[in-house]
Amino acid sequence: MVQAISIFVDSSLLVEYIKEKKTDLIESLIEGEYNCLINAIVYSEFLFHYIAITGKKSPLAIKENNKINETLEIFDPIKFLELFKVIEIDEQITRLSYSYMKKYNLLPNDAIILANIKIHEIKHFASFDLNDFELPCKKEEINLITSISNLPY
Repeated sequence: MVQAISIFVDSSLLVEYIKEKKTDLIESLIEGEYNCLINAIVYSEFLFHYIAITGKKSPLAIKENNKINETLEIFDPIKFLELFKVIEIDEQITRLSYSYMKKYNLLPNDAIILANIKIHEIKHFASFDLNDFELPCKKEEINLITSISNLPY
């Protein structure tokens, strides 16, 4: 039996899916024979955007109005998130992420994601965030997947 190809999935794909835009790549990953991975950063970023998109207000306004539970129940995002395996962030990853911040001018969340991919030796990363990840992925020899045309088979 052939082992599924592991692909780290960025929150940008998940957010576009919830917006019902640019859904073909995430649908191909979910429906394909891929091992789709995320970390706690992606999980958090997705839920933050989900609350804003679904609640049609800022997440802070939804929290202040005590509407987080109500917003989460509109469409159960947990069932969607369970399609992805969550990998851990440890001290080695946080240390490497700091060097990636300096080396590639990345914000903390993006640096942690890149370090997570590198430390776990994941060869493929699906993201729509070319501005932040195109150069670092090239330098770190990570295949940046931005459309179904460059999915590994």
